[in-house]
Order: sequence, then C-alpha cells, then structure tokens
Amino acid sequence: SNNDKNFVTIKSGPNAPASFKDQIRVVPNPYMVSSPFNESEITRKLRFTNLPENCRITIYTVSGEKVVLFSSNEENRHADCFSGSCYWDMRTMNNQEVAPGLYLFSVEDLSNDRGKKFIGKFAIVK
Repeated sequence: SNNDKNFVTIKSGPNAPASFKDQIRVVPNPYMVSSPFNESEITRKLRFTNLPENCRITIYTVSGEKVVLFSSNEENRHADCFSGSCYWDMRTMNNQEVAPGLYLFSVEDLSNDRGKKFIGKFAIVK
C-alpha cells in the first residue's frame, strides 16, 4: 500500500536519470547467509554494479536507520570500488555484521549531475 512509509517505488525505463545508464544492481540479491564454516571474511561481500564513476552509496534499514555509507572514489574500510562496482563487506559503520533483513540503498551521482539519485533494495536471508 502507498500509505506504508517503508514502501518504495522504483521508476525504471525512460524516467530513470540519464546518468544511470544501466540499472544499478545488487549481486547476489537476496544474499543467503550460509553456515559460518563455509564462509570466510574474505568472501562475505555484496556487490553493487553498473555504478556511475563517481558516486556515494548509502545503505539504510527499512526503518530508515543509516547502516553505512561509502563513495566510489574514496578509501573506505568497508568497501572496495573499481570499474563501476563496489564490493561491500556487509559490516556497519560500527564494524558490526549486518543482520538478516530487508535493506534500502541510495546511489547518488557525484559528477556534474549532482542530486541525481537511484534507490533500490536488497535482502539478506539467514
């Protein structure tokens, strides 16, 4: 329902900002948290693809709490970005592992088209 404050409408197609050439995607989505024995810290990553060259990604819980933010062209302890992709280590600003659930993210293009924003969502499933 549109009265739900957590409801997000994502417009695609011709209405999407021109600076977002391709649909920004999160891979894998949903992210399945497997047994800790099968997973090393190194492989635990969520990838954002088709990103503008110079952008800021902010991840939120569905209740609107900021989880983490990083920019594609700045060093960050929680994300590695190169050639249109960012790999996030799935940890919060306080370096805690994110809990399973639904998350929202925004991608802001920081190049000449300031203010253009893409909003999407992803799930982490136990």
